[in-house]
Amino acid sequence: MGKYSELRTAVETVAAVDAHAHNLVAVDSQFSFLHCFSEAEGEALSFVPHTLAFKRGIQDVAELYQCEASFEAIERHRKSSGIISIAFRCFESANVSAIFLDDGIIFDKMHDWEWHTRFGPAVGRILRIEHLAETILNGDYFENLLATILAKVIPLQQRSSIKILVMATLNDVMIDSLHITVVDKIVGMKSIAAYRSGLQIDVNASKREAEEGLFKDLQDGMPVRIKNKDLIDYIFICSLEVAQLYNLPMQIHTGFGDKDLRMCNPLHLRSVLEDKRFSDCRIVLLHASYPFSKEASYLASVYPQVYLDFGLAVPMLSVQGMINSVTQLLHLAPTKKVMFSSDGFAFPEVYYLGTKRAREVLFHVLSKACEDGDLTINDALQAIKDIFRENALRLYNLSAIIGSVEYRSTITTENSLKASKLVEDVVFVRIIWVDTSGQQRCRVIPAKRFYEVVKNTGVGLTFASMGMTSFCDGPADGTNLTGTGEIRLIPDCSTKHLIPWSKKEEMVLADMQIKPGEAWEYCPRNTLRRVAKIIKDEFGLVVNAGFENEFYLLKAITREEKEQFVPFDMASYCSTSGFDAVSPIFQEVYATLQAMDIVVEQLHAEAGKGQFEIALQHLCCTSAADNLIYTRETIRAIARKHGLVATFVPKYFLDDIGSGSHVHLSLWKNGRNVFMASENSRTPYGMSEIGENFMAGVFHHLPSILAFIAPLPNSYDRIQPNTWSGAYHCWGKENREAPMRTACPPGVSLDVVSNFEIKSFDGSANPQLGLASIVAAGIDGLRRNLSLPEPTGVNPSVLSSQFKRLPRGLHESVQALAEDIILKDLLGEKLVTTVIAIRKAEIDHYGRDSEAYKQLVHRY
Repeated sequence: MGKYSELRTAVETVAAVDAHAHNLVAVDSQFSFLHCFSEAEGEALSFVPHTLAFKRGIQDVAELYQCEASFEAIERHRKSSGIISIAFRCFESANVSAIFLDDGIIFDKMHDWEWHTRFGPAVGRILRIEHLAETILNGDYFENLLATILAKVIPLQQRSSIKILVMATLNDVMIDSLHITVVDKIVGMKSIAAYRSGLQIDVNASKREAEEGLFKDLQDGMPVRIKNKDLIDYIFICSLEVAQLYNLPMQIHTGFGDKDLRMCNPLHLRSVLEDKRFSDCRIVLLHASYPFSKEASYLASVYPQVYLDFGLAVPMLSVQGMINSVTQLLHLAPTKKVMFSSDGFAFPEVYYLGTKRAREVLFHVLSKACEDGDLTINDALQAIKDIFRENALRLYNLSAIIGSVEYRSTITTENSLKASKLVEDVVFVRIIWVDTSGQQRCRVIPAKRFYEVVKNTGVGLTFASMGMTSFCDGPADGTNLTGTGEIRLIPDCSTKHLIPWSKKEEMVLADMQIKPGEAWEYCPRNTLRRVAKIIKDEFGLVVNAGFENEFYLLKAITREEKEQFVPFDMASYCSTSGFDAVSPIFQEVYATLQAMDIVVEQLHAEAGKGQFEIALQHLCCTSAADNLIYTRETIRAIARKHGLVATFVPKYFLDDIGSGSHVHLSLWKNGRNVFMASENSRTPYGMSEIGENFMAGVFHHLPSILAFIAPLPNSYDRIQPNTWSGAYHCWGKENREAPMRTACPPGVSLDVVSNFEIKSFDGSANPQLGLASIVAAGIDGLRRNLSLPEPTGVNPSVLSSQFKRLPRGLHESVQALAEDIILKDLLGEKLVTTVIAIRKAEIDHYGRDSEAYKQLVHRY
């Protein structure tokens, strides 16, 4: 093939437009880049390790990463690199200049479409119409109406009018949503009718039949999944009309991945293609219509509005299978109507593999066509540009995304230069971890060394680092951690940010590994990830957390030649004057957190003199913990910049209010808050049964949990009666004197709760270990189907004889933890042993010196 070197160069260098792909997920998800996602049943159809596609993919990715060609070695490499790093490498190697994402598949830990823009390629959205309809039906808008229907309390004579009302409402909201969303980076629409009811679309589908179909689907309960053919056909036709109005193509899933191949043959679309109403609609048949590639080629040759996309068939088939499929597409279809897509999903490697194989296959097919005399070299060169790039630019009106259809491969080069320049501008990278005593620490690496070596290999850290106390940078007795032995501190580059208050520095959170790819049993981030995985695997639940950060702003003064700290101001709770004084500082804090994608929900002056609070958005617990660490870093750094000290010490002024880091928790499943009660699952307390089980587990283990979330003797100076910190072992609904309270969301009936708050959590706690202990306790509650005692609606100190006090000091919570077999088992006995040893050292040290707690201002 030496005489076709010009074709080879063209194939390898053209900046491709990826016309169909799916969102990436976080790097710590299970790595499985050769799974084919079945949208029909929401399952992953695995390619077992001995298949050709799996072996070929392992070899290709290992070559890209320059590591051993094994699944385990690749997994270790990607975990140590972080998703940002591997995504940059995969997209740059794939030379993809634009990506169109169908975000209708919901993955765990999924990044939204805007997140993908950081890699340089232009990103557009493909709107999946069935997903849009289901999102509307499963939203709050329909909740009460559908609950009434599902309860079957509507008189028979009213059923018909209810059907009309629901369908009319869906129709109006759906059409409105289509009109609104098409202007939001939408470059096309997509239908998966082939998965649901087949491609034999009834172009005369009536609204009345759709009403009946919707009512049938509603009978299967929530969440609603649309599968009735009449309803699907009606939604398809309405969406096609909107697509035509906005000059948007409609992608249609055909062939590959469907279990019933009879229904996904594209020949079934003839009634749509021959309907004069849709003669100007552009239809894109996805996945090479495999195994109906010949049929798809025929349709593209006789219907001017039909286009072909060979994603997914590449790289999932054998090499010969890929070649045959693309060859069949080009038997009749003009090269001006065939397009490439990687059909990448979930993992950056899939984008890379899809692009790599597509280039190889197209070179083989076109060079063979030249060999046979079907094409000239010039014809083949033009076909390469058309198939990889120009056809998609024209069809999807790419100028709406990147401004010009003359867009060229310079974007990849320009983005690489920007990334390189960015690295050149960075002097240091801070690798941050939080130790067992809750102190935030860092190693600082020169940027050049970080990007050349450390981001992949990490840095060494002594075992003793996780045995240190709040008063001594050495391991406590009984931790079993000494200066002998070393782990690797591995940066998680998905958490890396430029430091806004120090323009030439970056910071990144780190995992602790005992050897490449193997987490250290004392690693706080991995401990939280591990229990989060247990609750996900066993119960399908994701725990969300939202933190309220209370802290003091202090001024340093000198009295009698001694440095003292006094409050920044003397304002009262939620006072406007108190906020006026701190507003410039908070504006800077807010802008900094915004730059790191950390969402602030509200802020105000608290009850203490010089005390303030910042509340953060609720997120999955692992992300919430990471954000809390960065928020503390930000508040302290910007306060220091303004000549102040920000401290999260639980009780710095013994005669004033303490500072907590209250955490709100909820349970989510398939994108829905399942802690909140529904009509079908409600306890007397306004929460679901699983919500009560989880919360009851936390309630049961709360004395032990305090050793994690209130880890200092000073923490118990804060947890006192009549201070809204929760001194008694009880719970209540909106009762701020209880350590645990349920909360009602705005606009929801007062008999329903959406989350519960733990008030005992404070700013000296390691966020990962604190949340891990809470999730572990909740797992026990779910496993044992635990129930809550009756809630209290009064201040428990009024009825103190009826309620047991929570631990009055750290020694009591340590004793409770020492006796807690469940938490030891779920969190790891070695880790719990270390926690107990550190807490005992804290008790001894601060018990000997009543003034020693004042030094905590320099550590928290």
